[in-house]
Amino acid sequence: MANPVAAEDGPRREYPWLDGIKQDIADLSPVSNWSIWKVPNSLRTVNDDAYNPHIISIGPLHRREEKLQSMEVHKLYYMRSLLLRTPDVDETLRSSAEAIEDFGKMVRACYAEPIHTRVSTLAEILLVDGCFMLELFIRYSKVDLRVQDDPLFYSPWIILTLQRDLALLENQIPFFVLERLYSQVVESSTIGQSLPSLPELALGFFKSVLYINDENLRIIRRPYPHVLDLIHKCCSPQPSSGSSNIGEWVSTQPATSLNEAGIVFRKGTTRTLFDLTFRNGALEIPPLLIHDSTVSLFQNLIAYEQLSRCTEKYFTSYFALMSRLVYDRRDAELLESKGIIQNDTSGWKDISVLFNDMRKQVAVQDFYYANLCQNLNSNFRTRPAFYKATLRKTYFRSPWTTASVMAACVLLSLAVIQTVYTVLSYYPQN
Repeated sequence: MANPVAAEDGPRREYPWLDGIKQDIADLSPVSNWSIWKVPNSLRTVNDDAYNPHIISIGPLHRREEKLQSMEVHKLYYMRSLLLRTPDVDETLRSSAEAIEDFGKMVRACYAEPIHTRVSTLAEILLVDGCFMLELFIRYSKVDLRVQDDPLFYSPWIILTLQRDLALLENQIPFFVLERLYSQVVESSTIGQSLPSLPELALGFFKSVLYINDENLRIIRRPYPHVLDLIHKCCSPQPSSGSSNIGEWVSTQPATSLNEAGIVFRKGTTRTLFDLTFRNGALEIPPLLIHDSTVSLFQNLIAYEQLSRCTEKYFTSYFALMSRLVYDRRDAELLESKGIIQNDTSGWKDISVLFNDMRKQVAVQDFYYANLCQNLNSNFRTRPAFYKATLRKTYFRSPWTTASVMAACVLLSLAVIQTVYTVLSYYPQN
């Protein structure tokens, strides 16, 4: 029998593979710092392309993709233009590199996925990408600063694609990196005094594909983890304006059913996307332009709301409601005829499919339109036309059901007549 004491006193076993686990644990960042995620497969299965960059990689997550490499040389051209406006190019580049490299640990903490990249490589990615973004925003804002024959401004589709790619959740770098580069490179340059603030400059680049006006630009809040969060905060309504409306998910009827019951649909006059109102039997919906760039933008904003700690899930609420209103092609055609929806996409002939896809695999919490839907449903059920619509939907939804109902009515009538004659036959006639 083995001596247990001797076993305890024997040589201690070593587990070299534990070193890797220890290092992985040491590299973990606080969950509270995460602001940039990879989109989960549950969302990607619905529309994978919406989350992938088409022409440019920003940050470390898509850096190695071959199809995006052609933009790398353009990044360097833009970086050179940005630096040449500073008093001392070499000193500006050195101080910027030092600041960015010092940010390394903070940057890694922003990504939910571990970044397996050397300190110097990550700093290079952030420096080049950050300078490119700033120069792109500047050239977009100041037409006179665009270089002659700039290939990125040759065709409108390139800028549209850049607007799309720079708003992807997986294609972000921390906003504090852009802020440091803006203060060290842009504000010290020959044009620094003539430019707006960094948030205004960045939003100006996306203004053409968003519902942003000057009032929105003044009410944005800080801080923002990255550009996509900045867009989210700018487009979202002020919390005080609708906080009492937030509640549990409330479904409603499709637009055609509401219309058949006598509820009127009107095109709203505001450019604030979320200002849906229902009063005096009319549902006003601000106009929504759907094109290829905004499809990706909306889906990334929804993904960001699903993954982040933000409680203002306005885009999730909006498209959850619209997926009910635009349930099928007839609903889409109704809202398009009212000017509420403008479909300018190349791949979505039936826009109802798009709305329903946006709702798939998405959890609806803190529903922004709870009160509106409750009022809409109450009004719908008390309208006389509701009963007609219910009757038509239940018994006259197709020629076959209509024929069946009519046949049943004829048989019922014949049965009643036969019963009457049978009863009358018992009474003798005078």
